[in-house]
Amino acid sequence: MQLSKNFTLRELTKSSVATRYDINNEPSLDVIVRMMSLAAHVLQPLRDFMGTPVAISSGYRSKELNEKIGGSRSSQHCTGEAADIDCDGRNREVFEFIKDHLDFDQLIWEYGDNIEPDWVHVSYKESGNRRQVLISRKGNGKTVYENYG
Repeated sequence: MQLSKNFTLRELTKSSVATRYDINNEPSLDVIVRMMSLAAHVLQPLRDFMGTPVAISSGYRSKELNEKIGGSRSSQHCTGEAADIDCDGRNREVFEFIKDHLDFDQLIWEYGDNIEPDWVHVSYKESGNRRQVLISRKGNGKTVYENYG
């Protein structure tokens, strides 16, 4: 199923952890609708700007899958509203484009260094987007989120 011109349901639900542990990672229809919105408003415009495929390292996660990987209980991945993007060597460009040109709920520079994040987390809601921009770092063995900039 196509979510947008260049993004499929399959690529936003694939998970090696779900496969390895036989976890059902099929979204409901309302989650698919939210995934289509994320694709239309963030992922596809990003893909069009980049001019090359955009790698989604994590999209939708069922509650069981999210728990298995230790994700946040309130993760927008579970509602179909979030994706993690990893375009090796271009993650800063991904981050800056989304921050400067697209609407989003949350945008996170995930780990990495001051030059390049390891990956970019982005979420989008149909209404009430906060445009919250954060950076994550490890501190005392835990993830710490700080305002970006």
